[in-house]
Amino acid sequence: MRATFLIIIFFAASSFQNVKLVKTKVNDSITLSLPQEFSLMTEEELNRKYVSAKVPLAVYTDFSKTVDLGVNIAYSRWNAEDLEIMMSFYKSNIMGLYDEVQFIAEAVREINGRDFVVFEFLSKVNDTEGTTIDNSSISMFVRIQYTIVKSKTVLFHFSCPERVKDKWAPIANEILESAKISKTL
Repeated sequence: MRATFLIIIFFAASSFQNVKLVKTKVNDSITLSLPQEFSLMTEEELNRKYVSAKVPLAVYTDFSKTVDLGVNIAYSRWNAEDLEIMMSFYKSNIMGLYDEVQFIAEAVREINGRDFVVFEFLSKVNDTEGTTIDNSSISMFVRIQYTIVKSKTVLFHFSCPERVKDKWAPIANEILESAKISKTL
């Protein structure tokens, strides 16, 4: 009985590490590799989970609906040369969105021939309105990366509960490092 339990634990643990990524076409100009289990959120799921004036281009989620990857395009006045300025502006915005933010990484990095502003952080939102059972805070691991293409800001946003960060952080890195944007955006 104990041996069977250990085998089940071993296979469950190893399945977390062997997430198969599949190249996914977000639109005619953007591709990235996503876990095979991810699916595109329905409009109803988007409306329930994300309150926003502008609907994202696409949001993909895992089967538990707790791990999300969003892609968005916004017209902006930023130029590609403005990434450093944009980085400080967006960092300030991020800090204003959450009750607590602990930055893990913040940098301008080249990914597939494009410079991206990359932020990785742990965020905490305190439940001041009683939306959770025990009025506790909600802690998330987040990786956001931005780039500018033809006066458009392209944003990739990965998030998962902090409790599963150790599993998902390396996978998030693989996903977001696979992002490709064509010159025709």
